[in-house]
Amino acid sequence: MSQDSDQRSSDALRTAASEAESEGHRAVGEQKLAELRRELDGIDEVLRAAIRDRIDVCVRVAHVKRDHSIPMMQPGRVGLVTERAREFASANGLSPDFLEELYRSMIAEACRVEDLIIDSPKSGLGLDSER
Repeated sequence: MSQDSDQRSSDALRTAASEAESEGHRAVGEQKLAELRRELDGIDEVLRAAIRDRIDVCVRVAHVKRDHSIPMMQPGRVGLVTERAREFASANGLSPDFLEELYRSMIAEACRVEDLIIDSPKSGLGLDSER
């Protein structure tokens, strides 16, 4: 064999070894990514359940407001809830604007549900507090 042939052979082996190492490294990364995604899926499941539970409590709040002629909109409460969200975000390295927007979205949905209940006859809507 010539030196050129030996060099090409050696280069090819190094390239193949490097590609195999890169594929192995990528496979480890994919495995770690899959584990993290499973962790996120578990957190998302808990988050969805917490949001459902929050809306369930808002349904009960709406029944109390309707039954006792309390106005649906409570601006002081909205301010308190959004301020708590901002404080939590600041204390935990999150964006206060993001968390406030998330809470405003949940509050908007709670208001929509409360409106449906408050505006319905007492025996009307299937959104009762006995869930």
